[in-house]
Amino acid sequence: MSNLVDIMNELDYMALHMVEVGILGIDKDMKGKDSKTTILEYAVYNEFGTKHIPPRPFMRNAIEKNSRTIEKYIEAKTNEVLEGKITGRQALMQLGEYMRGIIVLSIKNASKWAKPLSPKTIKIKTKDGQKDRGILIDESFLIESIRYQITSKTGKRVYLSDFKKVKK
Repeated sequence: MSNLVDIMNELDYMALHMVEVGILGIDKDMKGKDSKTTILEYAVYNEFGTKHIPPRPFMRNAIEKNSRTIEKYIEAKTNEVLEGKITGRQALMQLGEYMRGIIVLSIKNASKWAKPLSPKTIKIKTKDGQKDRGILIDESFLIESIRYQITSKTGKRVYLSDFKKVKK
């Protein structure tokens, strides 16, 4: 892919598609083991807080704290498309993986930035000899539910990433 028409087509692809990263609508009804709460509810409760849960904005923090790096990454991928090294779709897929990685890292590092768990919550989490896995890490359900999709501007999904196991 090195001629100008091909490169323009790839840039058009990028302009006509977007990457959505996080807990996707398609997964909104998923539940973890022994959970009455869906992954979407769990994510929203933690991101924004509730009457009993303080906000732990794992997605907003990840994006806000890395906005400059994300901009540079997008610029680098766009340049690779302009140079004919990758397609527009490949650029968006790589961006999706990059963004997923940033959010996963935010969750992994929650103990460094999030309000600590209350003693009552720790007691509940460690009942029956269970190990306290830390903030936002219940059975890795949240962290492993972060994925991305590429959609057209009309809302049609053209790519959906898989779920990934995450090393703790």
